[in-house]
Amino acid sequence: MKPRVIIIGGGISGLTAARQLHQKGIDFLLLEGSDRIGGRVKTDLIDGFRLDHGFQVLLTAYPEAKRWLDYSALHLQSFNPGALLLYPDGSKDQLGDPMRDIGSLFPTLFSKAGNLHDKIKIWTLKNRLSGMSLEEIFAQKEVSTLEALSQDYGFSDQIIRHFFQPFFTGIFLESELKTSRRMFDFVFKMFSEADTAVPNLGMEEIPKHLADPLPSESIVTGAKVKKIDGQEVILEDGSTFSAPHIILATEATGLVKEFSEVKSNHQSTTHLHFVAKEAPIKAPIIALNTTPKRLVNNICTINQVASGYAPEGQHLISISIVGNQELKNDELNRAVKNELQTWFGKARLDWEHLHTRNLQYALPNQKNVKHSIHGQEFEIRNGLYACGDFQLNGSINASMKAGRESAEWVAGKL
Repeated sequence: MKPRVIIIGGGISGLTAARQLHQKGIDFLLLEGSDRIGGRVKTDLIDGFRLDHGFQVLLTAYPEAKRWLDYSALHLQSFNPGALLLYPDGSKDQLGDPMRDIGSLFPTLFSKAGNLHDKIKIWTLKNRLSGMSLEEIFAQKEVSTLEALSQDYGFSDQIIRHFFQPFFTGIFLESELKTSRRMFDFVFKMFSEADTAVPNLGMEEIPKHLADPLPSESIVTGAKVKKIDGQEVILEDGSTFSAPHIILATEATGLVKEFSEVKSNHQSTTHLHFVAKEAPIKAPIIALNTTPKRLVNNICTINQVASGYAPEGQHLISISIVGNQELKNDELNRAVKNELQTWFGKARLDWEHLHTRNLQYALPNQKNVKHSIHGQEFEIRNGLYACGDFQLNGSINASMKAGRESAEWVAGKL
């Protein structure tokens, strides 16, 4: 049967668009250029270890995730709330959420991340955001996260430097906290209201789960699109497909002249995985490097969160660096180990490098973010549409929302 809609791109947005069309009984064909679905949310299996493409997590408070995902089927495993803080003098302490993890009460009270007023202000901020809808959060004046933290919320330089800056650098993939305060408030609210988790078998389980209800014949992988000519999609192998409506759910924006390059403003990251016989961090928690001008931003022993990430008796260390790195692999590995010796000593020498991945396009620029757009904003021209997190904000929630709402707009035209 000839599809009524062609979706180009099998990432989170494309799969969610497909799910929405499928629910409405609309025939579609999804074309994915790589060997499997997932887009930026993928997991490689190497020597029994599961390596996500970058440090990715699912915030279970995401409204769209709750709409589309069965959390029990994903076997989600949760991080402890808060973070382990690594200070330049070699000391460590923990800043947590005592309301969700009572065991973190005293470590949080005595943490040198900030003063008592800062910790009370975190609680006040959490309460403020719990009473705000997402629409209200995204309607706020758009200033930088740093300006909101220091001027609007009154946090000290100390806690911004020791906690907010490294924590949200790892999320926004930019260290100056120029990201919109709307995005900060949204993410802080999501972190506060539910769990931070990963599927036990890696983040790629999420796109697989999205695809499960879809007809297998409606998804074609290895289908590299060469160009779009009117309502005809032409693949690199010469195959052609046509439909009255085409949804572009990919960052490969050079396919049509009407669609400008969206990847020009983006954030990059470098992600390393090491294998160790002993876990450097023995709890399901992320550790933040608070050192100024640091190389490593955050580190965790990911199999302490989800055991499925590593074979029994071995440990998988996940390390994130913000931006692209010009150092070659061996040089980068040495630099990372040398920096981490402050907290992990000679143990780091036993870490075996497993893989390094440079993610050029990890997130869209987030100086200006939205919660929703009008349906017409998905249209590039008559019969051609675009969807993705770049239209809203850099999150799995936004990817799903853009996919769903673009499909709803297209369905309204059929």
